[in-house]
Amino acid sequence: MRSACEGEPRYKEHEGKQYCLFHYPGSEKRDVFMAGLRARGHENFNFRGFWFPDWISFYGVEFPSAADFSGANFSVGASFYQVVFEADVDFDATNFAGEADFRLTTFRGRANFQKNTFGGSTNFSEAVFGAEASFGSANFMATAYFSKVRFSEQAIFNLAKFSGASFFDRIRFSGAATFHSTAFSGMSSFDQATFGGDAKFRETTFSSEAIFGAAEFIASANFTSAKFSKLAHFGSVKFRETASFGSAKFSGDAWFVETAFNTDAYFGFVTFDAEANFGSAKFNAAACFSSANFGGKVDLTFAEFKAMVDCHEASFGDEVRFSGDETNCVFQPGSSLNLQFVRVEKPNRISFHTLTLSPHWFINVDARKFDFINVHWTNYGKVTEEIGLLEGRQVASPHRLLGIACRRLSANAEENDRYREASTFRRMAGDAQRLETWRGFDLRSLNWWYWLASGYGERPSQAMLMLLAILLVFGMLYTRVGFVRWEPRLATEADTVVARRDEVGAPLRFGRALTYSALVITLQKPEPKPATSAAQTMVLLETILGPVQAALLALAIRRKFMR
Repeated sequence: MRSACEGEPRYKEHEGKQYCLFHYPGSEKRDVFMAGLRARGHENFNFRGFWFPDWISFYGVEFPSAADFSGANFSVGASFYQVVFEADVDFDATNFAGEADFRLTTFRGRANFQKNTFGGSTNFSEAVFGAEASFGSANFMATAYFSKVRFSEQAIFNLAKFSGASFFDRIRFSGAATFHSTAFSGMSSFDQATFGGDAKFRETTFSSEAIFGAAEFIASANFTSAKFSKLAHFGSVKFRETASFGSAKFSGDAWFVETAFNTDAYFGFVTFDAEANFGSAKFNAAACFSSANFGGKVDLTFAEFKAMVDCHEASFGDEVRFSGDETNCVFQPGSSLNLQFVRVEKPNRISFHTLTLSPHWFINVDARKFDFINVHWTNYGKVTEEIGLLEGRQVASPHRLLGIACRRLSANAEENDRYREASTFRRMAGDAQRLETWRGFDLRSLNWWYWLASGYGERPSQAMLMLLAILLVFGMLYTRVGFVRWEPRLATEADTVVARRDEVGAPLRFGRALTYSALVITLQKPEPKPATSAAQTMVLLETILGPVQAALLALAIRRKFMR
């Protein structure tokens, strides 16, 4: 490569080494340096390794060919305001000890700032990068301004370090924006930024506030394993493609208020040490929070879910609030909630307010202490539909798991004086157990007979119908068996020897048979007595079944209407 000082005479010696005017590291050359720089002409843009002793301004200068500032040292500062670089620019390993001003600068070719050190304030505001721009491993020691910058192609900030505040607000990345393992020590602002290509913040560290308010991610956004030490503000952000925060760590508050996720949102294995606020966020596709660790409050007030919300094996350490209202339905038709195996430290602080829920969402989680307020249950009492949904998700043992979930929901409802709701959930639990074998028609099971007799002691109308059926069936049977037609009158003990009781009898008339059946159910001893073995058996059976069914009716009424 041609030397930047080729043909230049030796200027001075420094620490035993001879330097030309442009490379000599000393501020005393200030006057002669500027004169020599002007003498170089307007077509020589090779500043490789130059040591600039004073503030240098390139205001309005055009660079029609490659400009090389690699290894240059700006000891005080430099201004590139409204400069146009027509070809590639290489600032590789350049050291800007003072302020570096690239405002409104246009880079039409590739711009390379890799491994640069910016000791003072750095300003690229409203600069335009027409080709790839690389700031990989750059070190920004003071405030860095990239406001309203336009990157037409890929922008690379991998392993860069921002020690001061950094402003990327209203910036536009038309290509990929790569911030892999970048370290932001000061506040970083991407407010209203536009990411036209993939946004890669994998393993990026935000030691201070990270502001992405109203930013738009047109392509995928990857924050996998990123670390947010303070507030992470993603309010009103639009994620048009997949948003991945897998294994990220939020030590401060995480704000996703009014954020829109158009496709899948992945928060698996994320750690939220402080509040996680998803209020009024919109999830138009699957939202995955599996194995996430929520140490602080989780607010999902007025959030909107249109697909699966997977909280499988998540851990909740504080309050969790799912809340909507009559006009804002949190769980849209077609959505679902997976709470299987979640770990809840404070179950009484898990609240569901003015929502539409499904019982099968609560399998493999103990919901007995959850707070349900003004909740509407879909498939309420429809066990077959709930089982079908679980089978569609390929859940093992769906009947048993739904039964357990419904019993726990029943306990919750009864504890909070919602007795009719508790009754329905108890019946659903019984139906789930009954339907597990022979499609619910296992006559060998006592549970089947319990269901038939009274809907598991939960349906007064069914219990009443069964009681009437017993009265009617036995009344009809009494019209077919014999009852004693007369009783011998015994005057003396001798009469008992010769007296003969009617052992053939005669059936009762239908009206009389119904009255007789009613008296047997109420444990009376009506006349006439049964004459035959068949009649005696019928009376004995009704004496047992009738009072039992009456007791089931009383139980069902109590469970349905107790307060």
